[in-house]
Amino acid sequence: MTVTTDANGAPRVSERVAVALVAEQAIAATPGVSATSGPGGRWRTVGSQQIIPGVLAAESGGGCIDVELHLVARWPLEGSFEELAEQLRAHLRRAAAIAGMGERLGAVSVAFDDVVTDGESG
Repeated sequence: MTVTTDANGAPRVSERVAVALVAEQAIAATPGVSATSGPGGRWRTVGSQQIIPGVLAAESGGGCIDVELHLVARWPLEGSFEELAEQLRAHLRRAAAIAGMGERLGAVSVAFDDVVTDGESG
């Protein structure tokens, strides 16, 4: 496998991996959630030099990149799961637009795979 680099020598990533990295940042910017790669690490996007846990990014047949976010939520929530999912989708859509990838972002699904309290780790 050949890894190309940009003008600064940094490795380039595919648009699929770039969208996954934007999703990772959206998760990190959202209070009360964290990413989970799940049992056996199956919920992740893998690039040439990146592993993005909790984000599955896949090219769809329509030329868009669909994203699944797999998360652990901290209880108690500040709202409902639905509100938190909508907040995440909005963060991701804004971040993708700012990064110039808004047109490539397809469906965004959010799964809360676990819930932890302040005394638990997640």
